Amino acid sequence: MTHVTLTFDGPKEEAGELHRSLAAWLGMDGRLGRAIRLVEEPPPPGALGGLAAAVELVTASAPVLSAAVGAIGYWLGQRMTGSPISFTVTRADGSSRSFTVDRRDRDLVLAELERFARQESAAQTGSPGATAP
Repeated sequence: MTHVTLTFDGPKEEAGELHRSLAAWLGMDGRLGRAIRLVEEPPPPGALGGLAAAVELVTASAPVLSAAVGAIGYWLGQRMTGSPISFTVTRADGSSRSFTVDRRDRDLVLAELERFARQESAAQTGSPGATAP
C-alpha cells in the first residue's frame, strides 16, 4: 500500500489553492478520484471553511500510482508560468522529500517522486532493495 501526502510550499493561501486545484483535477479521473483525498485544516474562529493543507494519495495499485504521478506532472506543467513550484512529499513512515520542479526538469523530478513513493510500498511488503532515503 502506498500512502503519500503532498504539500505545496509557499504562503498558506497560495498553497491551499494549489492543493484544492490538484485534488479537484485528479478527482475527475475515476481511478484516481478514489485514491485522492484533500486534507483541510479547521477554519480559524470566524472564518468560513478550512484551508486546504495537503493532498493525500493512498493506493495499493502500482498502475494507479504511475497514473497519479503522470497526472500530477501534467497538472504541474499547466501551472508553471516561469516560476518553479516547490512541494514536499511525506510517506506514511514519516520520511519526506522536498522537490522543486520547473519545465526543464519536470520528467526527472516526477521519476524521482514515483521512486520515492514506491520505496514505501516495497518496504511494507518486505521487497528486496527497499531502503529509506
